[in-house]
Amino acid sequence: MKKKLANRICSVCVGVAMWLWPALAQAQFRSAIDVQEWPKGKVVLTTGDTIYGALIFYRTQDVINVQHEDGSISSFSPVNVDYFVAQEMPSGRSYYFKTLPWDMGRAYSDFKKPTFFEQLNLGALTLIVRESYVSKSPSRSGWRNYLYDARFYPAEDQWVEQVKEQYFVLLPDGQIVQLRNVRRDLHKLFGAKSKQVKEFVKENKLDYERPHELIAIVNYFNTLSLATNP
Repeated sequence: MKKKLANRICSVCVGVAMWLWPALAQAQFRSAIDVQEWPKGKVVLTTGDTIYGALIFYRTQDVINVQHEDGSISSFSPVNVDYFVAQEMPSGRSYYFKTLPWDMGRAYSDFKKPTFFEQLNLGALTLIVRESYVSKSPSRSGWRNYLYDARFYPAEDQWVEQVKEQYFVLLPDGQIVQLRNVRRDLHKLFGAKSKQVKEFVKENKLDYERPHELIAIVNYFNTLSLATNP
């Protein structure tokens, strides 16, 4: 009964995620490959203060700017920010970014730097993401596809820059685990429920490389965890 309930819940999750993601993701505005802008949002500071306004997120520098109604701009780094929420218009889709202490991928390091992560879901395993950027030289036959793909940006000569997501999982104890091989590393975290998740992925023909489907996979594991531990 619990398994059937989890399957029903996650079937809805898959349907909603797959319907919403493609249309809404295209509504993002970027003035540069690593600069993202939204017309509306709020920044909640570590002091408890909340600031509203248009947002500009400089991803490489890890800086969020808030433009006030009088035209002035306030800049904040992760050390000053608890979280911020950016909102698209007119769709109303929200993006949630949380400041988390991160060892920057350095194993056995005691130093953890406050860092912005985009949070994609919430549960026993919380999927979070940052961006990296790579340059590629497209083939002549594929050039047109690159030009019309919002994930690619013209650079010098025949080179284009591509956004590459770096996925992580935030564990309940606050530990951040990088998914270097997304499928393999996730199933290590799934543990005894790995087989059930594989069956769900196969049944729904999901792909670990598609963001909305990846979210659905992790959400399904979380529903299994809830069914096991009500």
